[in-house]
Amino acid sequence: MSEATRAKPAIVKDSKSKYRELCKTNSSIPLFDRDWWLDIVCGGADNWDVIIVEKGNEIVASLPYYKTKKYGFNLIQMPELTLTLGIWIQYPPNQKYATRLAYERELYLEIIEQMPDVDYSYQHFNRNITNWSTFYWKGFRQTTRYTYVIEDLTQLDNVYANFKENIRDGIERAEQKLKVIESDDVEQFYEMHSRNFNPKTLPIPYRFETLKRLDEELSKQNGRKILFAVDEAGKIHSGIYLVWDSVSAYNLLGGEDFTFRNSGPHAMLIWHAIQLMSKQSVQFDLYGGMHESVESFFRSFGAKQKPYFQISKFYGKFFKFVYYMKQAIG
Repeated sequence: MSEATRAKPAIVKDSKSKYRELCKTNSSIPLFDRDWWLDIVCGGADNWDVIIVEKGNEIVASLPYYKTKKYGFNLIQMPELTLTLGIWIQYPPNQKYATRLAYERELYLEIIEQMPDVDYSYQHFNRNITNWSTFYWKGFRQTTRYTYVIEDLTQLDNVYANFKENIRDGIERAEQKLKVIESDDVEQFYEMHSRNFNPKTLPIPYRFETLKRLDEELSKQNGRKILFAVDEAGKIHSGIYLVWDSVSAYNLLGGEDFTFRNSGPHAMLIWHAIQLMSKQSVQFDLYGGMHESVESFFRSFGAKQKPYFQISKFYGKFFKFVYYMKQAIG
């Protein structure tokens, strides 16, 4: 047999390569689970991996994860600027409910079997995952967290009518004094946002370098907007950073100058963002709500409370001891 006719060996692709192809071809993969997002927020392609479940030649489930090392321990944790990172499933059409649960159990067991050898793992699964019982049976723990979502943006009059009266009043006051501008200045946004934190007591939970790299990629994809509320003198009263995928818009980041807090600039910006995003997405996720003051504010927009699960497990006994000792000491 000549070299020209000899069959070439099959190229075996690893899970990450297959997952990257899936992200390119399937728009249902959530924004925060996409390969390019993970490359950036995890600090490089080598810092994350993915578990996939295949049937035939098709990926039917995936679980990307961020792997890191801290104090000598191997950990799976949540990366910067990422509220959720969890399981994606491709369901067969027209499944009965009982069949769907059985199907999830089958996939979850395969995912759990492939979990890497680490000392501790925790992830925030996206809010579409409502069944974690298989993980419970396999020794995982669950904590329920919440975000707030406006589910239908098609009737903006109804959306506005569902705002609490104080929110509508704040918007109307702000609109008399301020205007909304769109910006590409991510450094200016970060400078404004960082003033909402205290380096000693409440440090900002992400690095500017990470936001800048994300912004560069999102700008290429036309997948973000930076909005500022400014007065006649050009002073910024508030700002928000919006991103979106095929299902939802996300209020990724937001901050305000507390000097102008009573004028309602942030409420005005969110209302403006909702109107903009009604042309892009079917939902508006306010992206969080576990802090008491934030929860009260987000709830005032008539958004529905949506649970999502923090799933965790101790694998190493020594890490478990160190973890609880640290908790006890504070």
